[in-house]
Amino acid sequence: MKSKVQTLIFIIIILLFVGYLSGYRLTGLSAARANSFVPKDSVLLDTVDYSWGSIYIFDSPEKPVSAISTKTLGLMWSSRLSAYHYHSDDPVQTIGGVSYGDSGEEATVLSVLINDPEVSYIEAGPEGNRTKKEARIGEPLTFSWDEAFQLDRLSPQAFNNNGELLYEYKYPVQTIIDPSKLKWYPVDTAAQQS
Repeated sequence: MKSKVQTLIFIIIILLFVGYLSGYRLTGLSAARANSFVPKDSVLLDTVDYSWGSIYIFDSPEKPVSAISTKTLGLMWSSRLSAYHYHSDDPVQTIGGVSYGDSGEEATVLSVLINDPEVSYIEAGPEGNRTKKEARIGEPLTFSWDEAFQLDRLSPQAFNNNGELLYEYKYPVQTIIDPSKLKWYPVDTAAQQS
C-alpha cells in the first residue's frame, strides 16, 4: 500500500513538472508571463477578463505584446497565443490588441495610450457596437468586446472636446496591408472644415 502511494505521488510530481515545462501555471498572469513571445522584462499595463480566460497587455523595451491565457485542465492556465505591436512616438499609440475566436470563446481587445492633451475621447467598434471612452493622458485606455473582430475593422477614432475628429487608426493606403503601417494617423482638419 505504501509503495502504491509513493508511486502515485512520484507520478503526480512528474506530471506537474512536465506541465510546468509546457507552460501550464496556476494563474492566468503567470501563464502569460511564461509565454515564449512575452519578453521577460515586460511590464503589465492592463488586463481584460473573460469567463474562459484573460487577455494581458504588456509593454517592454522590445515591443508591446498582448497575451491570451485560457483555463485548461480544470485549475490550470496556459498561454499559447499572443500578438505584438510596434513601438512609436506618435501622440496616440496602440499598445495592445488581439482578436480571438476558438470553440465559442471569442474576444477582441484594443488598448491605446494617449499623449496628446487635445484628445478628449476615443470611439471604437464595428457599426452598431461602438464604444466611447474618455481619454486619460499617459494611461492605457482599453476597449473589449465578446466577439472576434479584426482590429482594423473597429474603425477607432480620436476626437477633441468639440467632437472634431483628430486621429484615425488605419492603414495609410487601403490596398497595402503592412502591419507596421497600421497606426493612428492625424486627420486633416482643414479638409474637414471645407
